[in-house]
Amino acid sequence: MTPLRDLRLVVVSGKGGVGRTTVAAALARAAADAGKRVLVAGSAPTDRLGRLFGRPALGPTVTALAPGIDGVNMTSESALLEYGVLTLRSELVARALFENRAARGFLGAIPGLDAYALLGKAWWHTTEQVNGRPRYDLVILDGPASGHAPLMLRIPGAILDAMPKGPLSRDARAIDELLHDPTRAALLVVTLAEELPANEARELVRATREGLRLPLGPLVVNAVAPDDADSPALAPLLDRTPGAVDPALAATLRLAGVARAHRRLAETAIAGLRRDPGLPILALPRLPTVDVGPAGIATLASHLAEPPQETPSPPRFSQETAG
Repeated sequence: MTPLRDLRLVVVSGKGGVGRTTVAAALARAAADAGKRVLVAGSAPTDRLGRLFGRPALGPTVTALAPGIDGVNMTSESALLEYGVLTLRSELVARALFENRAARGFLGAIPGLDAYALLGKAWWHTTEQVNGRPRYDLVILDGPASGHAPLMLRIPGAILDAMPKGPLSRDARAIDELLHDPTRAALLVVTLAEELPANEARELVRATREGLRLPLGPLVVNAVAPDDADSPALAPLLDRTPGAVDPALAATLRLAGVARAHRRLAETAIAGLRRDPGLPILALPRLPTVDVGPAGIATLASHLAEPPQETPSPPRFSQETAG
């Protein structure tokens, strides 16, 4: 498995709410720390990438986020217009076409075209040159949720099947070849150590392996409770029936009991994920805040820079408690 930072394109997906955008930002930070020039591309109705780097919300224009890291929040409309300009070699002609109501209605009726536009823009940035060298070493696409990701990734091949010749097929072939090259691209699946996200991650990995036949990165398990929540030293306090104690202490003990239960459930879930889908695992700690910013991204980046765990033991964390 090629290290993520050495790839050209990483597509991040997973069930909604598992922290895909946070992981995409942390991966960008880890790659930039390793000396890579990185673009992280999202397509959210409300941008979060900018805030994760302590910047204003991103729009469809590429913007510097941090040293070595640029970001963009794409829309299918802006991506289609850019593609039109590149293909027609005239912004005036492209705008006349894509701003025409009838043309917009026709294009909007094509299944998957919006997703393909976003994937195509991310691919184009992998080909972008500045002074004869690639502008970016790595492009990270904060992709759609697991239910929609297979459709997006299947479109280049579908175009080649339907139209094996022509300018559209030329770009589709280049995208399809990139997606199937394990030395240049990977799908990075993100999940939580919980039953529903874990099951959805298994389904996405299965669809990627059996249907799409695309290379996969390690499985990222986000927001894992710290191991000290299940410390043996706490057992005498948490396992006995509490007597009359200070209310504040009682509340603390209840929270500690909940944290221990979460940690034990996480270990069970991670053990199951090691068996199925059986990918190497990168486990990220739960951060002690829901308002993740540059410091939290740096913490997660340090964990993403470590090799994936392939041993049967669950991950152990001692300090931080991610969102």
